[in-house]
Amino acid sequence: MRGRGAIFALVAAVAVGAGWPWFAAHRARAAQVPAAPIQTDYRHRNEVIAFDESQLRRDPDDQITARMLGSQYVQRFRETGDLNDITRALAVSRRSLRLQPQGNVQALSVIASCLLAFHRFSEALATEGQAVNAAPFDDDARAQSASILMELGRYPQAASILARPQEQDANPTWMSIQARYDELTGNLSGARITMSAATVMIDAMIDIPAYTRSWYHMRDGQLAFEMGDGAVAGAEFDEALRVYPDNAMALLFQSKLYRARRDWAHALASAQRSAELYPLPQALGYEADAQRALGDLEGAERTDALIRAEQRLFNAQGINDRLLAMYYAEHREHLNDALTAARSDLAKRGNEIYADDTMGWVLAAMGRWSQARVFAERAARYGTQDPELQYHVGVIALHTGHAQEARRRLSSALQTDGSFHPFYADDARQLLGSLGS
Repeated sequence: MRGRGAIFALVAAVAVGAGWPWFAAHRARAAQVPAAPIQTDYRHRNEVIAFDESQLRRDPDDQITARMLGSQYVQRFRETGDLNDITRALAVSRRSLRLQPQGNVQALSVIASCLLAFHRFSEALATEGQAVNAAPFDDDARAQSASILMELGRYPQAASILARPQEQDANPTWMSIQARYDELTGNLSGARITMSAATVMIDAMIDIPAYTRSWYHMRDGQLAFEMGDGAVAGAEFDEALRVYPDNAMALLFQSKLYRARRDWAHALASAQRSAELYPLPQALGYEADAQRALGDLEGAERTDALIRAEQRLFNAQGINDRLLAMYYAEHREHLNDALTAARSDLAKRGNEIYADDTMGWVLAAMGRWSQARVFAERAARYGTQDPELQYHVGVIALHTGHAQEARRRLSSALQTDGSFHPFYADDARQLLGSLGS
């Protein structure tokens, strides 16, 4: 599917209730579209970087090489998770911008990506705004601005940008960010349709880096999992890893899928591989859960110690991980640390849906239900269909005297996916049973 008319057709299909049948038919057609060969650019990343570094040493005033080197550092960070590459990318891209301050959209975009990696969201938005001003008809820059606005909880402003694409042809970057907006604002089936169409386009492009192509399949898998479509989610995670086998995030979400289904052996294998590539506290948390479920309590204790070590490392780097706060809240441990992390995330992001959800759930774990209710209401304000979020809001509603809302939200979580979480899904059923009809 190509062209802006195709996007409008997708929206219309959802509006008349035809979204889900259309999606199934589209997947069948997409399987018949020939995919481009998979690039193995990551195998040569170090050589390309070494060449660009040598060129820049020979000519320190070459702003084009500096800009290209910054892009290569960012790409290697995405592939390996090494934050040192973000520091390098920031330095050389700023050098490129000093050498060529006018119209240097590529350098500005790299700088914005670096600031995002360090969770400096407001600075990233200002930098991407400069890129938009330099190239007002560049939909990539405008879409990235919309994406950052969503990270800051500024959804109406993001919607205003996404309502007015400048380019005539469909743009997979734009479509992926539109899908994220739809996911957050209660149109999960529409998000899946748009993301699937973007992934088909990416698969047909011969010059797309392997990691980027893998990321689109990973996002397809995430949306499928969120909607309870485990078969498609599993297939998309497998495809993401076939395209780029070291995609730590694809392995992480694959582990989340196995964990929700209580397939603990596979959850452990995926989480361990993800943590080996990039030891995010979330991956280590899934590993510890699987170890406990499989009876390896000593292993789980060692993994919990690693989580604490990673927490200190992320704090030293100025990167707050709200998923760590969620892990602590779920396990009712280190709740003061969880609250500190949640508050830090909220301060950086503002009124963002998952920052609110995190704060609400941490406060709930601490038994501070009336305070949790404020953040739960904010988290649910756009009708996000994520079943785990709906469960959190439902439990908090129940503990603050809103039984009818609790019944509605817990039912919604289970209707979206009856196996959305290895522990919370069963708890939702028990709570509904206690509430009665």
